[in-house]
Amino acid sequence: MGVKAMIQDNTRCIGCRACMVACKEWNDLPADDTTFFSGAGYQNPKDLDDKNYTLITYSENVEHGEWVFGRQLCMHCTEPACVSACPTGALSKNELGSVDFTEWRCIGCRYCMQACPFLIPKFDYDSLFPKIHKCTFCADRVAADLTPACAQVCPTHAISFGERDEMLAEAKRRIASAPGSYVPEIYGADEVGGTNVFHLSAVPFADVGYETGLPKTPLPDLTDQTLRFVPRIFVTLVAFFSLVTWVVRRRMKRLGIEDDH
Repeated sequence: MGVKAMIQDNTRCIGCRACMVACKEWNDLPADDTTFFSGAGYQNPKDLDDKNYTLITYSENVEHGEWVFGRQLCMHCTEPACVSACPTGALSKNELGSVDFTEWRCIGCRYCMQACPFLIPKFDYDSLFPKIHKCTFCADRVAADLTPACAQVCPTHAISFGERDEMLAEAKRRIASAPGSYVPEIYGADEVGGTNVFHLSAVPFADVGYETGLPKTPLPDLTDQTLRFVPRIFVTLVAFFSLVTWVVRRRMKRLGIEDDH
């Protein structure tokens, strides 16, 4: 099997939240009490958290007098910043395209939360031994040649899943065949080097609450350009302060000798 990918076509989404329920069921996540929050209509809960790995977002399109839907979940970057930031290897890149999470390796440092450009990993603040939580792309189902739980249950086929090349071609085909129904952009195709989740929308992605203005270069490449100089800087500083210490001690020793005389 090759690298897998997903299309989230927001023009087909009806906000039923079946994907959210299926995600909870497959990942054995508990039900939680939530309420509608001011400013986002019927969105519930407000954000991703340790009990919700995916979330249907509601945004009011004032111009057209209707609600538009979006979806938050791990984007499963082709070169994930979270993996490069994780000091314990709790996050790793799967050959099938997902960013996997090994819970027992997580030390709760939250470096991945700082590194993720899409603000996806969330922290279990109520746990005695807190860890991060995020969508796993249903890696266990995919390994068994099944589709992710969210894609399996979507009643309007807003979620499609398959080979990455085929999904990218399909996303382009939909835009080309109905240009008036989509903004001419595939969110996730180029962001931070590309991801394995592609989003389509009828309105600008910024209007649906997506993180926009992200660089096209993979974030690990950007940090590597800086971090590769750290060892040289460290060695230089150690050498400099060692020299200063030697000079100071030598001077103090000489002054001590002069005081004796």
